[in-house]
Amino acid sequence: MKKLLFFIAFSLVLGNVSNAQNINFPKSSDRIYQFPKTGFNLNTQKNLIIPAALISYGFLSLTNTETKEWNSEIRAEIMEDHPNFHTKADNYLQFSPAAITFALKASGFKGQNNMWTSAKIYATSSLLMAGTVFALKSITGEQRPDFSGNNSFPSGHTATAFAAAEFMHQEFKKSSVLLSYSGYVAASATGSLRMLNNKHYLSDVLAGAGIGILTTKGAYWLNNKFFNSHKRKR
Repeated sequence: MKKLLFFIAFSLVLGNVSNAQNINFPKSSDRIYQFPKTGFNLNTQKNLIIPAALISYGFLSLTNTETKEWNSEIRAEIMEDHPNFHTKADNYLQFSPAAITFALKASGFKGQNNMWTSAKIYATSSLLMAGTVFALKSITGEQRPDFSGNNSFPSGHTATAFAAAEFMHQEFKKSSVLLSYSGYVAASATGSLRMLNNKHYLSDVLAGAGIGILTTKGAYWLNNKFFNSHKRKR
């Protein structure tokens, strides 16, 4: 029962993480930036609260005894029920939201940006995400639950998956809301498989999810700030 409740909560949090954008905050929470072309709003209270919370929990787990114990309990329960589980699906699933996004665009499905702009934004997001993950892995040196290395925190697979899921959401949220959220299903599955494969703890996965979402939002902000502002002035 404990494991079932955990996976339900995990799926709800990660699979619907962007629903925070629909929360109604007080009028005093004014939008800081609004870019008509992509529909991307940088609002520290609305758009950044979820990834910030996920990353904060991840960092808390590095020093907090209770969260460390929670990590260990979840791992022990997973290993007890699935001691021989192993799959390489997460190695491919992490890229699926981005692959689907580009495939749909190539087939003519309408998105927020053209193919070149989308590719540029995704490349920026990937660089920001990979650089952040690599730096944190090197600095923290956290041991993996299967003792295969000291690069457990944060989960790079999960960060890649959620960066791609957020990219998919940003591109299709106006043309197809349901489609735009579907990438989070693959991203959540990637995070779950990393734990089932005994490669990461819960906190590693949550931090990776937050980093992936945040870096993609940052890529859209950078694109609009430095590449689209001059067009609006003309």
